[in-house]
Amino acid sequence: MRRALLTLVLVSLVAPVAVFAQTTEVTTYKLTGARIAIGQDVRVERDEEVTGAAVVILGSLTVEGRVRDGIVVVGGDLHLGPASDVRGEIVLVGGKLTRDASARQVGSINYVSFGEWSRLATAWFPRINVGGFGDFGQWLRLAGTLARLSVLGVLMALMLIVARAPVARVGRAAGAEPVRATLVGLAAGIFFIPVLIAASIALAITIIGIPFVALLVPIALAIAAFTLVLGFTAMACRLGEWLEDRLGWQPGNAFVSTALGFFVIIGPTLAAKLIGVAPPGFRLGAFALLMVGLAIETLVWTMGVGAALMTGLGRWHTVPPPIVVQPNPPSQSTPSVAY
Repeated sequence: MRRALLTLVLVSLVAPVAVFAQTTEVTTYKLTGARIAIGQDVRVERDEEVTGAAVVILGSLTVEGRVRDGIVVVGGDLHLGPASDVRGEIVLVGGKLTRDASARQVGSINYVSFGEWSRLATAWFPRINVGGFGDFGQWLRLAGTLARLSVLGVLMALMLIVARAPVARVGRAAGAEPVRATLVGLAAGIFFIPVLIAASIALAITIIGIPFVALLVPIALAIAAFTLVLGFTAMACRLGEWLEDRLGWQPGNAFVSTALGFFVIIGPTLAAKLIGVAPPGFRLGAFALLMVGLAIETLVWTMGVGAALMTGLGRWHTVPPPIVVQPNPPSQSTPSVAY
């Protein structure tokens, strides 16, 4: 009798524990170090725990498991699933953040938005005929080119107003050493993005540097945009001054010279776009003209950036400034006195 009572007591104690163990789901996490990826998407699975930081450049990150040392996503989207558990700061540059209501996150979120990346990459236009004179896509491309050139023209005018002397220094450097300026500009175009990515990763893997990633990218892009506009303005101004000298025109002000050089640089591209909306019989040679225009613009952009970097964004001279020789005033001859 005593054995039967003891058995019943033991069963009553063990049974709830067994039922609780069956109803409770226990997840065993696979531990991984820092996850760093460039140009590809990354997914942290439900049973994965990232003990370091998760850094994704030019890709998207999906988190279903745990991340213990912050997240950095540049040029992609971030998705936090229902079972995600993120500790540390989140830095998201571009793209968008989608977060499930059950997701857990401890730390601040630093978000820098440049709009939807997919819209920036869209180049599709509907082909709708407009009275048999070109198609709607060609008209939209012409409108886009005119809008781009208009914005560039306004930026160049502002550059001449606020930085007339740096524009002159950059133009003289490009005219004196065109090959060197082109090589420097080409190197800058090749290494800008890799250096920016490396600097972002170097800051992201440190706890102190993660908040500065959100500042590094926009500041670097702003400096790059200023360098591009400064170099292009200087090249247009220098080309306009050269044309005025060759044509025997009286040298005008910097705005006239820059406008002249600007229209010479963009002339082939603009002509190709205008021919593109003409009837089919007039479109012969538009593609070749467009390629010539793109080659000229690329060369001007590259050489301008190189000259701007050579002069420290126009802060110092690499070529001595021109010496302006003032004409001697006509000497007054004394009348001879006859004796």
